[in-house]
Amino acid sequence: MKTNLKLNIIGASIAFTLVFGGMAWGITYVMGNIDTQTVQAAEVVKETPARVPHVDFLEYSSETRAINTLKEFHAAFDLEVTGGGIDRFTDPNGAAWDKFLRSEVFNEQKYRNIGKELYSIQGLEIDIATLIELAWIAKEKHDPEALKFMHRILHDLDLYAFPGEETIAGDFWGVTNTVPAKDGARVSKMGAYIANVVNN
Repeated sequence: MKTNLKLNIIGASIAFTLVFGGMAWGITYVMGNIDTQTVQAAEVVKETPARVPHVDFLEYSSETRAINTLKEFHAAFDLEVTGGGIDRFTDPNGAAWDKFLRSEVFNEQKYRNIGKELYSIQGLEIDIATLIELAWIAKEKHDPEALKFMHRILHDLDLYAFPGEETIAGDFWGVTNTVPAKDGARVSKMGAYIANVVNN
């Protein structure tokens, strides 16, 4: 009886250690993936969006599939540019560009299709057009700034415009028309960047 009690206590201790050790590793991993290189405190908006769309699409609708594609694109950017990953794109001829530019996140037609499915959401058409322009800049100019802006748009759309039930919002960049910041300064800054690159 005492042996079984000892074994149960040892088993519970091991399970406790594994569970909480895994949680600690997960928290460390997530925190380590925060983009400390590109997240500058002055650029993150310390507020909530001025407007959030009301979304009530059926689970298996084409609109929901379009939203899920935006979420997948955000996840792809998280993998490539956060946690200092953006530094791999400073060389315009680097191998990181070749690999990433082959992914669907730069497929302009995919963004057009998303825009068609979500045409009823105020501001999204403008954000889709901006993503297409930034994708073009990334492909033609290999400018990491375009990657930063694409990531921030997808981040705000994923976490603020179309949050899931368990979404933890995190930073709000305020770079979209779908979930705009109150002042619009970051959208203007991004627009000036695009105009400058396209016209030069």
